[in-house]
Amino acid sequence: MSKRPAKPPLGDLFAPGGPLASAKPGYRERPQQVDLARAVARAFGEKGVLLADAPTGTGKSLSYLAAAVLSGEKVVVSTATLALQHQLLSEDIPPLKAAVSQLLGYPEDEGFSYAVMKGRSNFLCGLRHEDSLRQGSILDGDLLMGLDRWVAETETGDREDLPFPVPVGTWMEVASDGEDCAPKACRFRDGCFYYAHRDRAAEADLVIVNHALLLANVAADGNIFETEGRHLVIDEAHRLEDVMSDALGARVSYGRVRYVARQATKKSEGAADHADRAEMAAEAFFGELREGGELGRERHAPPSYKTLLDALDSTKRTLAADPKEEANNLTGMVGRLRRDLVSFYAEPEETHVYAIVPGRSRDPLRKPYPELRSWLVDTAEAFREWVLPTFEDGGVVLASATLANGSGGGRSFSYARQRLGLEGDPGGRRVAEHAGDEVFDYGERCLLYVEEGIGEPTLGTADAYAEACARRAEELVGMSRGRALILLSTSRAVRAFRESFRPQYPVKFQGDDAPGRLVRWLKETDGAVLVGTRTFWEGVDVPGPSVSLVVIDRAPFPPPGDPVVAKLCKRAGKGWFREVSLPRAQVALRQGAGRLMRRPDDRGVVALLDPRIRARGWGKSVLKAMPPAPVTGSLEEVRRFFAADGDA
Repeated sequence: MSKRPAKPPLGDLFAPGGPLASAKPGYRERPQQVDLARAVARAFGEKGVLLADAPTGTGKSLSYLAAAVLSGEKVVVSTATLALQHQLLSEDIPPLKAAVSQLLGYPEDEGFSYAVMKGRSNFLCGLRHEDSLRQGSILDGDLLMGLDRWVAETETGDREDLPFPVPVGTWMEVASDGEDCAPKACRFRDGCFYYAHRDRAAEADLVIVNHALLLANVAADGNIFETEGRHLVIDEAHRLEDVMSDALGARVSYGRVRYVARQATKKSEGAADHADRAEMAAEAFFGELREGGELGRERHAPPSYKTLLDALDSTKRTLAADPKEEANNLTGMVGRLRRDLVSFYAEPEETHVYAIVPGRSRDPLRKPYPELRSWLVDTAEAFREWVLPTFEDGGVVLASATLANGSGGGRSFSYARQRLGLEGDPGGRRVAEHAGDEVFDYGERCLLYVEEGIGEPTLGTADAYAEACARRAEELVGMSRGRALILLSTSRAVRAFRESFRPQYPVKFQGDDAPGRLVRWLKETDGAVLVGTRTFWEGVDVPGPSVSLVVIDRAPFPPPGDPVVAKLCKRAGKGWFREVSLPRAQVALRQGAGRLMRRPDDRGVVALLDPRIRARGWGKSVLKAMPPAPVTGSLEEVRRFFAADGDA
C-alpha cells in the first residue's frame, strides 16, 4: 500500500454521504457495520482473536475489508464458498478501493492491491499437457485438440477460463500437482501458469483464499503463501470446523489409486508394470469392499489388500531408482497413498473416525466403488496449536452470520470456542466476542409460522411426513403467490416433493439445473418456487419479493449416520443432544431462515413444518435461533400477512 494512515478513519469512510456512499450505489450507513469494523480493527491492533456474529444485513464483508485496508497491513481473507469470493471481488472490493482513495486523497491505482489465490490444481501444467500429447491419456482427441488451442491463447491457464467443459477426472490429467513438480529442473517454469498466479497473488496487500487452501498452506509450513506479518479473517467461519475435519482426514478411492498409477506410468517406463499391477489390485480391492468389511485391523482387510500394498511398494522403489528427477518426485505421492491406505487397517487414532462410504458415479449404469474415509474429530487442538500460531504476528478474526447460538442479547459463542480450542486465552492471546445487533425490523416485516397440525416425523413415517409437508407447502405457496424457497432435509424428501408437490406456480427442483442457474431462475421468474436440500440453505442471496416465503420441512439435526457426529455424541455421553446435535441444528436453521430477509425493505414468512418444535422441550431452544419475529401457528394469520403485502 502506498498510503498508510496512522489512525484508520473508519467512521468517516462509512458516514452518510461519505466515500462509500458515493462509490457504492445503494449504500446506506448501518451502525452495526461500523461497530463490527471497529471490533475487527481492535483485533488487528492487539493481535488478538475476535469471534464475530454479524446478523444478516450487517454488511460484514465491508466491515472487515475496510478495517483490513485502513490498517495499512497485509491481510488474508478466507471464505468457504465461491459465491462469497465472487461477491468480494465484484461487489465489495472495487467500490471500497474507490472510497478509500477518495478518503485519503490519492489515485485509485496507487491504492491497495488485492488478488484471489487458488489451489494449483486449478491451473494447467505445461509439462503434463505435453506428456498427454506425447504419450496419450484418458482425454479423447477432440478434447486434447481443444486444450492445445486454448493453451496457445490463454494468459491464465485457469480452468475457470476454459471456453468448453472438461470433466474433473480428465482435467486432473493435465492439472498442476505439487506431488510431481520439480520447478528448478522444469523447462516450463518460466511460463508456468500456477507459479505466475501464485507470485502475483503473494504480492497483494489483500489475499483471498478458501478454507481448504488456508489449511493446506498451514500444513505446508507457509510454502504456498506468506503469512508472516499478515492478519487473518475467516469469513463463513461456521463452516471451518467441517472443512478442518475433512481436510485433516484421509480419503482412499479407486480413482486416487488409478490417478497415482497413471502418473507413475507417464514418468517412468520401469514403473509402468508395477503401476498397472497396483491399478488392477485396486480394482479387486474396492470390488471386495462392496461386500462390506471392518476397519481397524489388518486381518479385517479384503483379500487383495496385501497385493495392493506390494504393488505400491514396488512402484515406489522403482520410481526412487529411476535416474529422472521427475520420476523420483512421485515417490512422495505413492508413499502418502500407501500410508493413508494402511491407516484404515492399523490401530485407529482416537483423534479420528474411520468409515467405508458409498462412492459416486456419473454413469447410472455403472455401480460405483466404495471409498475409505477418515475425518479429524478433535478440531480444537488442531486450530489452537496449528492454525493460530501460523498467524502469530497478526490478529485473527472469525466472522459469520451464524457463529453464535441463540438470538438477540442471549447469543453464546461457547460451542464455537469449544470446537476451535478458543476457551481461555490460547497462546496468551485475548479472545474477544462481538455479537452484533439485528439490522432488520423482524417484528414488523417478518412472521414465523410453526406447524401444529401434521404428524411428527419418525423413521417409519418419512414418506407420509414428506407428503404432508408437500400439502402444507402448497397451501403456503398459494398464500405467498409463489415467490418461495423450500428447504428440505434430505434428497429423499426432494424426490417425494417432485412426485406430489403441485403448486399453481412455476416450480423447479434441485438437480434440474446447476445451483447457480436455479437461483438465477428463482430471482428472474415471477412467482417462482425452488425446492432443494442443503445446497440452498446457505449462500442464496435473492433480495426483494422473489423470495417472500421460506419453508423448512424439519429441524435440521445432523444425520445419525454421520461418523464424526456419532463419535462426538458418544464422547458427550448423556449430554450428546445439547452439546452436539442441538447447536448444529441451530446454526443450520439460522442459515436457512436467513435466506428470507436480505435487505431492510424485504418482507415475508419463514415456515417451520416440524410440529416437534411446538411439542418438545428442545423446541424453545430451536426458536431462540430464529430471527426475532412474531410466532404463529395460525394459517389464517399467514394469509392475512400476505394479503397485506403490497407486492403480492
